[in-house]
Amino acid sequence: MIKWYEKFPELKSRDLFLTGESYAETLSKMPVYNYMFLHGKSDAIAKFYFYSCMTRCHTGHYIPQLAEVLLDHNARSKGFKFNIKGVAVRKLALPYIGNPLLRLDRDVPATYEFFWSHGMISDEVGLTIMNECDFDDYVFESPHNVSHPCYQAIVEANRIVGQYVNNYDVLLDICYPSLVEQELRLRKMATKISIGIDVCMSFERRFYLNLPEVQMALHANRTKLPYDWSMCSGRLSYSDSDGNINILPILKKIILNGIPVWIFSGDQDSVVPLLGSRTLVRELAHDLKFKITVPYGAWFHKQQVGGWVTEYGNLLTFATVRGAAHMVPYSQPSRALHLFSSFVHGRRLPNNTHPPVHE
Repeated sequence: MIKWYEKFPELKSRDLFLTGESYAETLSKMPVYNYMFLHGKSDAIAKFYFYSCMTRCHTGHYIPQLAEVLLDHNARSKGFKFNIKGVAVRKLALPYIGNPLLRLDRDVPATYEFFWSHGMISDEVGLTIMNECDFDDYVFESPHNVSHPCYQAIVEANRIVGQYVNNYDVLLDICYPSLVEQELRLRKMATKISIGIDVCMSFERRFYLNLPEVQMALHANRTKLPYDWSMCSGRLSYSDSDGNINILPILKKIILNGIPVWIFSGDQDSVVPLLGSRTLVRELAHDLKFKITVPYGAWFHKQQVGGWVTEYGNLLTFATVRGAAHMVPYSQPSRALHLFSSFVHGRRLPNNTHPPVHE
């Protein structure tokens, strides 16, 4: 980032905003680990959750960790400082994090609570997971606190949910890659719409970005690599150790520097559901001894409920986006823009609308 500012020095005095939204496609790996569940692999629980979440939910790590690095730089630097409010006399830089992975012991069980609350698994299976599974000190590499009854319940939960649900938005239909690829090769319209959303977008994007003329126009793959581009390359060895880090202490450090933090959740996401994020935000507020400055309630967009929001200590905001997926702008672009605009301009989300319903 310092090198970037050296190249564009006219931007040094500008306000800096740190934002994150999930971006990579790993859903294709999920059937593999459903298979592992059914065949009793000992590390299936950790790997199922990790691969269904990898890179999509790690914005919950990247953005706070980047903010911490910038704050540490500002504390040491006698020269250039990043334009962050609360450090020296600098201005606004707000971490803005969507459907983030914050702490495994809460985010992992939240997936199964979401399945249960949406009627995707039975009472028997849901209650067994809630009563028998101990996710304290949970890490990706070794789900060491998972008992046999817990393991069997998780196996059954994932069998019931199956492969025909879009885990990133449980309301959406799924895309069949083999069919859409055939249509694309025949230059036919491949769009598969579910509730107004193109559920095959990621496959269409991959097809498009691997066209030789597109790569040439983008000056990409100039070394002529012998394999296709993909959003998550199987040729790279992704480490899962970062996912084990508890991000709440980093968020606490950021907030204690006077920097507002917004955390938001699409309410149809089962991978990192709002159930876990909302609880963790409340725990963080309690740790900071923050009082509620905006009581939990609806926020409005275009005279409709855009979601629900609460604020603690004038610095920590949690919001949901109604009808949104794990990638909020993908499924609710207008509500996402309203949320983002409020964040950038330092405005609270509107808690009323006109006209009244009964007029």
